[in-house]
Amino acid sequence: MLWDEGDVVRLLEPSEQRFVRHGTYTGRSVSVAGRLDISALSAAFATLLCAYPVLVCRIGIDQYGRGHLLRPAGSMPIPMLTRTGDPTEIAMPPHRLDPAEQLAYLDVVLGSGDRSRVTMYVHHGVADGGHSVELFARLWDCYTDQLLSVPGAAAAFDYPMPMEWYAQQRGIARHTRSGFEDVARPLPPATSVGVDDAPADGVLARPQRLQLDPAATARIVELSRWHRVTVNALLTAALLRAYAASAGGVSGVPVPVGCLYPVDLRARLDPPVAAAAGTNMAGLASFAADVDRAGCIVELAHRISTRLHEDLATGTVQQSVLHFPDYFGEHRIHSLAGHIAITNTGVVPHFRTPGALRVTDYEIVYLSAHPRRSLGPSAAVTFLAYTFAARLTVAMLGGPFPSEDLLGAVNAELTAAPSEVTRGQLV
Repeated sequence: MLWDEGDVVRLLEPSEQRFVRHGTYTGRSVSVAGRLDISALSAAFATLLCAYPVLVCRIGIDQYGRGHLLRPAGSMPIPMLTRTGDPTEIAMPPHRLDPAEQLAYLDVVLGSGDRSRVTMYVHHGVADGGHSVELFARLWDCYTDQLLSVPGAAAAFDYPMPMEWYAQQRGIARHTRSGFEDVARPLPPATSVGVDDAPADGVLARPQRLQLDPAATARIVELSRWHRVTVNALLTAALLRAYAASAGGVSGVPVPVGCLYPVDLRARLDPPVAAAAGTNMAGLASFAADVDRAGCIVELAHRISTRLHEDLATGTVQQSVLHFPDYFGEHRIHSLAGHIAITNTGVVPHFRTPGALRVTDYEIVYLSAHPRRSLGPSAAVTFLAYTFAARLTVAMLGGPFPSEDLLGAVNAELTAAPSEVTRGQLV
């Protein structure tokens, strides 16, 4: 719903509002080697804020009780934040991130040598993974253009719209099935009485990571081609098997597991949606199985892929966002607690930089500006996956097992010896 009032852009939809309660910002963070021109980067960030007005918007509460509002900028934008420190660390920015003030911040840490860290935080309510990566890539384009004295400013973009809006435009209607039934359960009785619901101080989460080398990554890609199954399905199968192993599963004893994962629908809509034209453009897909580690990982990957193909063919994934009010937020009627959350953002593009500067590492972090008691579907564990510089990374948040044990099990699944493929392992 668009508004005519000058101080309101529109109401946030459920796909966006579910990130408001905690003030969730996603951070794209890179380590860089070489001289970083602070003035040029500051100018590049200012250019980005002008080109994408949603980044200087604010989030407020609708006085009529309809949810949260997206408001236009209320004052001068907060400029790039710069400090000296250890660029190998990721610490809270010196300026408190506040969704009521601005929805994007740039934090730069300058080391003692030629190493620096650049982290851009964007509120998850207005940018999912695809949108965030697009914005980060545009930042580096603007920076490089500044140093190369390329004339002209970046083109201005309209406010991005949510998946619910695109569903309406494309004639996508709500089905009887959400697609989450495999991992849903009855909502337990309310336990909020007497619980302090005041917002807490901001929290920064830096997931633990497993990084494969290019050779191991290439072997996984080759296996997916050989067996005609997607890399995402193979990776999902490996994560489910690793979780089953960590849960105490032994060969021949199946362990029930269920996962929920986003599917970017931009390219699946007709016409397609540009990366920066949508806020949260993912549908959700689920998969559950009794995972037997004595079984074949490729067979499990095919089952995962077949289920996703069916849910896409029937439009289940495309309309899943229309069920979000039933599963997220204070008015939910179902629980998704206990699922394994898997987000695979795919291949991270090469960021354009001048010759004297190299991006040496990339990672994803999360910052909760004002966390509160959770009203959402608490995952048993959250896995993040992406490929940068030909290296597959699997990162992890939370979980009932020590991160080093679970990531060790993931590594074992992803790097098993070629001779073990007939026994269900990766080559």
